[in-house]
Amino acid sequence: MLNLVNPAQQIAFARLHEFFSEQKHWYRSLWGIGTVLAMDELFEACTVMKQGHLSEGSVKRIASSLQKRVGTHPAFAAAEKQLLTEQVRQVPRPEGVAHFTIRELCQRVSSNYLSRWAGAVASDDFRPEHFARHAGAHLLDVGFSARFLHDWIASRRDAPQPITLAELCEELQGLIRSSPPRAFEVLIAVKSMPRLNDVARTPWLRAAAVTEWLRQNGFDTTGVRAAAAMILTVTARDEIGAANAARNESDRYSARALLATGKPLDLLPSVWVRGSTGEFSTKANSRGVAVSELFRSDRIFASDVSQDVDAALELLAHLEDSSPPAAIAGGWGAIEGLLADPNDRASAADNLATLVTCSFPRAELTALSRRAERIFPAECAELAGIEANRERSRVLARMILENRMPRMPSVADQAAVARMKKLLLNPYPELQTIKDLIAESFHRLYRQRNLILHGGRLDSVALHASLRTVAKLAGAGMDRITHGHYEQGLRPLELVAKANMALAVIDRTSPLECVDLLETT
Repeated sequence: MLNLVNPAQQIAFARLHEFFSEQKHWYRSLWGIGTVLAMDELFEACTVMKQGHLSEGSVKRIASSLQKRVGTHPAFAAAEKQLLTEQVRQVPRPEGVAHFTIRELCQRVSSNYLSRWAGAVASDDFRPEHFARHAGAHLLDVGFSARFLHDWIASRRDAPQPITLAELCEELQGLIRSSPPRAFEVLIAVKSMPRLNDVARTPWLRAAAVTEWLRQNGFDTTGVRAAAAMILTVTARDEIGAANAARNESDRYSARALLATGKPLDLLPSVWVRGSTGEFSTKANSRGVAVSELFRSDRIFASDVSQDVDAALELLAHLEDSSPPAAIAGGWGAIEGLLADPNDRASAADNLATLVTCSFPRAELTALSRRAERIFPAECAELAGIEANRERSRVLARMILENRMPRMPSVADQAAVARMKKLLLNPYPELQTIKDLIAESFHRLYRQRNLILHGGRLDSVALHASLRTVAKLAGAGMDRITHGHYEQGLRPLELVAKANMALAVIDRTSPLECVDLLETT
């Protein structure tokens, strides 16, 4: 059980646990990578810059972001912060002293990163949201699956032995040491045998051998109708991560099969990991890209569609279910095609970040209003009968500002109310902070696209983390673009201009305008 000594620790734990939930929406998801991976990313970027696949401006942006991040980080000693500042004052030269010093600092911090956070928590030198975002991102960056972490933390919360937040950090550091990346065998099965040129040279198991493998490894074979299967060996820290890695690998094989034979692999809906107690769904690693406006406005099967927007939506679909390289290339293609200024392709990252930022207040307020009305119907009676999200958000915003919001039973919701109150009381700097965080993730997507298409790099250190951070955000931004195009008659860059104006003039004298930043219903 938890022994959390103050509200800050309670919020920190609730947010950390929430970040690993499969049900979290884009406005409560992790938008960035961890600090250790950010140092790895800078080290790699310097090398890639030498090869001509990243510009000096791109590397400078990474260095500036890292310096800003470390400067306010309680897990870094003052001497370490000063050292990093000195090394990135100029763009580090590949294979120079500064370049290698970044690697040394990264290795030093990564060896006990969460133990450092334990010290900060114990001395009450931390901010709950900052802690949860950085610790959560670090755990995902090192290779644990979100579902594994969600279940593991829940088990410590529900255990009879009391545990403090600082002790939880130490246990998580121990988990990293005791669960290194290791090899897993995963069975991927198909409903029909793929076309093969030389059967003897293929790694496929036939139907009877598939059933035998499943039985030998303790799996229930009821209802399993596999024509063949392939055993993949993947590297992961946990069984769920192994299933995810195998699915990514099968996506690559399916793409090859489509190109070679005209037919993709007809996969069964489950995969099996040797040593696990159950099967895993092939859809379990959905990245959460959602453009709900297509359903709300009944345009899924519409014929009077914009060619530009429709083409972008087709490309964006790759971000949801394609292999990582294809997902990144397609996802950025959708963003650039609609939002890049003519002479600056990277500007699409900032433009999309602006749209997503302007969507944030209403998205969070709308969700809170639904839960508050359901839990406290009497206290939230003024919400009854209001269907428009815009009006619901305005009502709830007034309740928060006037301290009439009932205390939500969920600590995560309490934290959301506190965040919204802080934003409403001083919207300009809060929204700019959100925009900066989101823009950094979109710029990372752009860099990954360049590494893939121009450098042929399919193993970048931030490849998978980039997908994790941007998928839901890209869906949210495209949702606003789709609504703006079909409901307001605005082209994407016109909508960006409107959003830029709204962010520039918002101030604390008109907090309710936070729900009208894009002027949509």
